[in-house]
Amino acid sequence: MKISHVHCGVQELAEAIRWFENVWQLKANFMNERMAVFSFGQFSLILDAELADTKATIGFHSENCDQDYQIAVERGAVTLEAPADRSWGARVAYLKGPGALTIEIEQLP
Repeated sequence: MKISHVHCGVQELAEAIRWFENVWQLKANFMNERMAVFSFGQFSLILDAELADTKATIGFHSENCDQDYQIAVERGAVTLEAPADRSWGARVAYLKGPGALTIEIEQLP
């Protein structure tokens, strides 16, 4: 089996959709008043309108963590942790995503 998608609940679905459109420059493949689907190749992130935000970290591979981090911040993302070299050998930054989501930008050696 292969992973195909993950659902994350957000209290403010319209705001979460705008965040991914503005900061990540993504358009939803599908959306209605209850959900939005963002595709990343064969994997999809589904945002569901919920009464409580799902706490989750969504990780993205990057060829240049510092550059991708800077672009996201310039587009309005809020920094949780600036790019830094981590003990496991990767360079990683963390951004506040919509709701309780954390966005991780990871550059592997």
